[in-house]
Amino acid sequence: MYDIRFAEPGDLSATLALLVRLQADTAHHIGYLGETLEVLSEELAEFEPDWSACSVVATDDSGRITGLLSVEIDAEKRRAWLHGPFVDVPVNHPAGSRIWDQTADALFAKARDILADIDDHELYGHTNHRRLAAFAERHGFTAGKASNIYLLDNGDLRTLLLRDAKHTPTHEMRALPTDPFVHEAVAVLHERCFPHSYLSGRQIVDGAKSRSVVVAMDGDRVLGYAAGKAQPEEYYVDFVAVEPDVRGGGIGAALITELLWKLAAEQGARPQAAASITAGNESSARMFGRLGFRLFLELVAYRHSA
Repeated sequence: MYDIRFAEPGDLSATLALLVRLQADTAHHIGYLGETLEVLSEELAEFEPDWSACSVVATDDSGRITGLLSVEIDAEKRRAWLHGPFVDVPVNHPAGSRIWDQTADALFAKARDILADIDDHELYGHTNHRRLAAFAERHGFTAGKASNIYLLDNGDLRTLLLRDAKHTPTHEMRALPTDPFVHEAVAVLHERCFPHSYLSGRQIVDGAKSRSVVVAMDGDRVLGYAAGKAQPEEYYVDFVAVEPDVRGGGIGAALITELLWKLAAEQGARPQAAASITAGNESSARMFGRLGFRLFLELVAYRHSA
């Protein structure tokens, strides 16, 4: 059994090294975090007030970092996302599963001091992360629908942007205007299409979570929107939503392309783009497929709400 304590700022380098190694294995993959040192460092730095104040670690007898669980809390939505638990166990150790389970449970118990009175918790990991599934079951989490991560690699991304640069969209595509009625329309559409998302409609339009937003307009009517951000190694498309009566006409694909153009212009080039689609959403899968995205991995969320 490892020792459990709150993280300290000096733990960062050892923690990142642990995460990079474990994230590369689907048996330990957590969906919120990237897989490279640069991405992990940036994402941990986004935690408030700082990553160490929101994290607990496990250490062995020599003081080496062997486990981590970080907590991200949205006070407005009164929800918490658990980034982990990550537990390093010796290869082929006869009690490896027991060590992982006991350490993960101890990390979660310690993290309850950070969670305070937040009772809505979510985990998000690879569908092949069996230990995470067992952890979720032990602590009363319910598995939700799986989501598929799609990637558009560098060559295909460049081809998409160059190809569609020659096309004129059927409807007006532009960055999110400041008009209050547009903000309201986008927020309402978001809540209708993604009612239990990690971001609210208000957070999407007011810039609280640093997302870039583009909208499709027909006069003063909002037909749809796309939101995303530029990460160190990729563009990430968070959300795409189109009003039901105008779906199937290419607006969604045009919004995705417009968003990628905007991110490239404002944040510079990235080697790939990524998007998450709920498993079974065939229309979205076909849309991203036509743009050149390919299926990369499948993740599942586990949620517990008191």
